[in-house]
Amino acid sequence: MRLAPILLALSLLPGTALAANLATVNGQILTEAQLVAANPAAKGNPAIAKETLQTLINRTLLLQQAKKEGIEQSAGFRQALANEKENLLINKALAHYLAKHPVSEKATHARYEDLVKTAPKHQFRLREIVVSSYADAEKIITDLQKGRNFSILAADHSQGPNPTLGGELGWLADNQIPAPILAHIRKVKSGEVTGPISVPEGFAIVQVLGERPANVLPLSAVSAQLEAQLRNQKTAEYLQKLRSQAKITLETTASTASEAKKP
Repeated sequence: MRLAPILLALSLLPGTALAANLATVNGQILTEAQLVAANPAAKGNPAIAKETLQTLINRTLLLQQAKKEGIEQSAGFRQALANEKENLLINKALAHYLAKHPVSEKATHARYEDLVKTAPKHQFRLREIVVSSYADAEKIITDLQKGRNFSILAADHSQGPNPTLGGELGWLADNQIPAPILAHIRKVKSGEVTGPISVPEGFAIVQVLGERPANVLPLSAVSAQLEAQLRNQKTAEYLQKLRSQAKITLETTASTASEAKKP
């Protein structure tokens, strides 16, 4: 019975080509199918295929060495494997719950609307000079009124941020600006100076370099972040539910047990 012609004919049929052997590592064959499974991008790309094959060879050598040294049977490996199994089960349990309770588009939109309501309304471009005493602050204001350059005075006297850059603070949203400073700069126009203002570091002289409406990012730009926040919230609520339904007994002191039962 002649089998060779039959095998040859089968190999020519679509979808029945025999897997090509690419390498042999200590008698263990690595096939093209294994290569593509490890990295689908290797299919049809010789450069990626070559690199992926070298990776497979390295992995195979390390796996062979691990078996040779009996690492798989060691207590450390078994514990690590058990830990990885637990982590996988935990992740799958959470993924299963979130798949059954997905974050809805409506919930994401509602969270976005809440953010828009609390988003800053204005941004101010500021620079400041911070000095330790009120008298020093008054002197600097007098110098500014005489035409002295703000940047030079900041470089010479300021104990605040960026003195060598003229005390430049850049654009800040109104909710990023300390309340005492915000109250003062809202009373002046762009280009004007206000102060002295009492701040924790001493006294500040602030110049408003510009004002503009704060930009609110569109929903499409933040939806992924909002969905992640909502998923985290759902996860926390789910864990709280599981804890409330479980019987948890801690063999420890009463105070510690009370704290441990908190989520």
